[in-house]
Amino acid sequence: MKKFRNLMLVIVALLVAYVLGTAYFIPRFQPSGPDREIRLASSRYLSPGQKDPYYSTVILMTWEPLVAISNTGNLMPKLAERWESNADKTVWTFTLKKGVRFHDGVPFNAKAVLANFQRYRNMGYRPSTFYGFAIERVYPGLRKTEVLDDYTVRLHFRSPVPMLIYRMAGWGSAIFSPQCFDARTGLFTKLASGTGPFKLAECKTNQYTVLERNEDYYGEKAKAKRIRILVIPSPEARYSALKSGEIQGVIDLGGLTPILTEELLKDSRFACHAQQSTISHYLSLNGNKFPFNDERMRKAVNLAVDREAVVRHYFRNYATPTRSLLNSTNPFTKVYPPRHDTEKAIQLAQQVLQGKRVPVRLILTQYGMARYPYKVISEFIQAELRPLGLDVEIVMMDTQMSRKAMSDNEYDLTIGTRGLPNLDPTWILQEFFTSRGEVNKTLGYHNANIERWFEELDHTYELPKRQILYDNIIQELLKHPAVVPLFEDMNLAVHNKAVEGYHAVVYGITLDKIHWANPEGGAK
Repeated sequence: MKKFRNLMLVIVALLVAYVLGTAYFIPRFQPSGPDREIRLASSRYLSPGQKDPYYSTVILMTWEPLVAISNTGNLMPKLAERWESNADKTVWTFTLKKGVRFHDGVPFNAKAVLANFQRYRNMGYRPSTFYGFAIERVYPGLRKTEVLDDYTVRLHFRSPVPMLIYRMAGWGSAIFSPQCFDARTGLFTKLASGTGPFKLAECKTNQYTVLERNEDYYGEKAKAKRIRILVIPSPEARYSALKSGEIQGVIDLGGLTPILTEELLKDSRFACHAQQSTISHYLSLNGNKFPFNDERMRKAVNLAVDREAVVRHYFRNYATPTRSLLNSTNPFTKVYPPRHDTEKAIQLAQQVLQGKRVPVRLILTQYGMARYPYKVISEFIQAELRPLGLDVEIVMMDTQMSRKAMSDNEYDLTIGTRGLPNLDPTWILQEFFTSRGEVNKTLGYHNANIERWFEELDHTYELPKRQILYDNIIQELLKHPAVVPLFEDMNLAVHNKAVEGYHAVVYGITLDKIHWANPEGGAK
């Protein structure tokens, strides 16, 4: 009955949203033809602008990195055609792609790369809506950037950097025209000019971003001439906008919840392409205070939460349950199937609580709820933890308040997501599970073995040997958990069949491939 009641509530909400419509988002009139503007929606603003280290997200395909992550999650050359290092990994040489220009007409060459590295040095740590950037994170101990000729750059490091290429992949080596930023501050001075198949045409804060095809792109040109990405925070409103034809698809993380996707696909006008993503969902446990400062309670929660039920009921199997926080799109790990044992969980919890009941707060952020069905998942977790003696209070907060609560140690649990800023597993494992990690300050986790293995990683330069150390760390976390990994997300590319070429990739969609299905730009 409860499942039926929840389903009815969803259907009623959808009907209300559909009746209200979304005409206030954009004008209805558009000219016909193959170059007609395609309109998509996201839950957040994708071009935060001047102070952001990237100006806009990589999924908009306006900028490109030296080293990229392929649509299936593998390393691939982009603006750098190839690279090589010396034997001890302290000197790396990059050969750049020729015949490339930035959107503002400035040629891409070694001088442009040098200017970008000057920007990296000068801007310090720069937070982002996406992934914060600091040169020491990606290029630790960078001593000198050297231009050998117009299309060759060499990086010199104080000590070996064996994982450099994995760190540079994607967000770590974004390249922009030197004419669009101030290298002294790192700030953009105008609309960012990259080298991608799309260029930024117009940005209106927290409302929309307009992309236009880069007619001078060096590779295969984008199929669509103009794409507008609207900010629609509510998943029900995004559903409504799709149904009414105001938008043709959704983009970015959590574009449409799996339950709403399932409902939408009952309409033959729509389709969905699913692809494993780099996003993992997990529960943070505050190990700085009782009861989660006791490992037995962390183990109890790991055993109590039925991840397969969460995936089945709330993600409609568009996800993979796992016990590892490190997403399996990373080349150094895999999915670890979950264990669910309520009886064992109760035993462990009672060893800690000694028959008492303890109130705990689970923080939900508005940011997460705009993309994922976290409210119902949190209510499910609340019920799963009750037999352990934990009385969970669910508290909803905006992003800023939730961050303050965590930094002030005023939380017990929170549910959230973690992506991969690059393909180096050191990054996320160190951030979460060592005394050096920023996230670990809110987790209060300490494991002497993990600390020792990270010290070994600092002096281990061969990839096979590093793989052994990564495996050791992950296996240790399975035995002695710090957080409760839940599942790996799938990227759902939901769209109206009026557009084609709409496929999900590990992060984003095939934006450069989408186009109207018929020459007039209307529905089939």
